[in-house]
Amino acid sequence: MIIKIFDIERDHKTIKSNLIKTFENVLSGGEYILGREVKSFEEEFAAYVGTKYAVGVASGTDAIKIGGLALGFKPGDKFVTTPNTYIATAMALSAHGLVPRFCDIEDDSYNMDPAALKDLLKKEDGIRLCVPVHLYGQPCRLDEIRDACREYGVMLMEDACQAHGSRYKGRNVGTMSDVAAFSFYPTKNLGCYGDGGMIVTNNESAYKQMLVLRAHGQTNHHVHDVQGFVSRLDELQAALVRIKLPFLDEWNIARRQKASLYDSGLKDLPVKRPVEAPYAYHVYHLYVIAAEDRDALRAYLAEKGIITLIHYPTPIHLQRVYDQLGYRPGSFPKAETSARRIISLPLYPSLGEDEIAYVCQAINEFYGK
Repeated sequence: MIIKIFDIERDHKTIKSNLIKTFENVLSGGEYILGREVKSFEEEFAAYVGTKYAVGVASGTDAIKIGGLALGFKPGDKFVTTPNTYIATAMALSAHGLVPRFCDIEDDSYNMDPAALKDLLKKEDGIRLCVPVHLYGQPCRLDEIRDACREYGVMLMEDACQAHGSRYKGRNVGTMSDVAAFSFYPTKNLGCYGDGGMIVTNNESAYKQMLVLRAHGQTNHHVHDVQGFVSRLDELQAALVRIKLPFLDEWNIARRQKASLYDSGLKDLPVKRPVEAPYAYHVYHLYVIAAEDRDALRAYLAEKGIITLIHYPTPIHLQRVYDQLGYRPGSFPKAETSARRIISLPLYPSLGEDEIAYVCQAINEFYGK
């Protein structure tokens, strides 16, 4: 048996005919850039999340970049995030002159530790933006993070690129910050068929600036007042992901059910299973366990035809591109420990119970159970 880490084709089998019809409609409609499909999807996604505005852009990376720059940050301004996320969280802003700083994570959730954030803000001047990541589909401790940001005059941008439909104390992520960024990379809980992203906000001035920045800094037709980018959500991608949005909650429920099967099948083993925080509605973009003998376990699973991944093997502060920041091994012990132990198991809405049982059986066999 071969079990993929993702299986997008199988996930979307029941809506394939609608996707093909939509593709043909866009193809024959003659409107390909920032047309009706993008506008409709922006409105629908804003309504789903619960914000006033949504701006479609070319990727989740661009959502972080344009979302941050729309708040008025300039080269030399500092921002803080965690070191155990995909490098785009930091690089989207550092590539434009902002300076990344990092704080460590919580053991259970792998998310930003509010106490570590507060300690950093207390010790270091000049941090103007905080970018917590709702990692693997579980929201951060937003109340404590917001409190720390307000105390030190720091703006807040949620990286919700892995957390479509996740909720914090009953509220959708993306609604409790100055801006929030989402990705529609194909493997995300709500993914398109290429790259795509969305920024959501209730801040009208930031919203207007996002529209300018995504279109070459254009404030009127052929009038360019600021340096901007070409970062537009593709009309075809918007049309296709619109078909999928009504299924998102259903697919998230399926992910949660699969996660509970893993929880049952892996109990009493020397692995750390995901822990859903009492304040959280976890949407399990990934099902991540931790094991001291991670590499040997991965090799054993590969022999059994089970594909796994590591999200993410090298913390950002130890990447060569950020050597100049002065961080070293040991700077963030919890993030570094997790990077040595984590392993992402197959998880997606169409994953079968028999397949989960097979994965769990293999892991039990590895530990001699």
